[in-house]
Amino acid sequence: MGITKKKQLQKQISTKQRIIFGMFEMMMEKSYADITVKEICERAELSRMTFYRNFHTKEDVLLAQFEMVYNTFIQRLIVQNRFTFYDVATTFFTLINENKLMMEAIVKNDLTNLLLRSLSADIKKLIENQILITQESSSDLLVAMISGGLTEVIVTWTRDGMRQPVEELVIFASKYMHLKTS
Repeated sequence: MGITKKKQLQKQISTKQRIIFGMFEMMMEKSYADITVKEICERAELSRMTFYRNFHTKEDVLLAQFEMVYNTFIQRLIVQNRFTFYDVATTFFTLINENKLMMEAIVKNDLTNLLLRSLSADIKKLIENQILITQESSSDLLVAMISGGLTEVIVTWTRDGMRQPVEELVIFASKYMHLKTS
């Protein structure tokens, strides 16, 4: 990759991050439904054209943030090179805890349906790539149960100020999820 292409890619990532950050910042101040693309652009100090070069909708901004968190999750798993349920769950809940403000904005704005949709896709990928090994054959119903349960646990944890330690959530999840724990 040439230097010019690399700089363009870095600028694009930075631009996307500015848009995402601007929107999440605003979501803590006002309702997601009331936030306009114009306001996001003003907060991120970018033009509307730049916004639409990177995203089609406000929802795409949220989904891009979820994708970045998922990619960080996968990178951490690869670096630690440990894939037991305990390691995967600990990494997952730790990352959610690190993104507490994002979660507060999602819960505050009643956007957990987008979180559920994103988690469903992510759980499916984890099972397909055998990072999560299920006790029974994988199905859409199993993915729905796991992602729905995780969404509710995350939402409840967020509403409670994330006071329970990650370790406690990992133990809880290991008791109730239909996953192999070793």
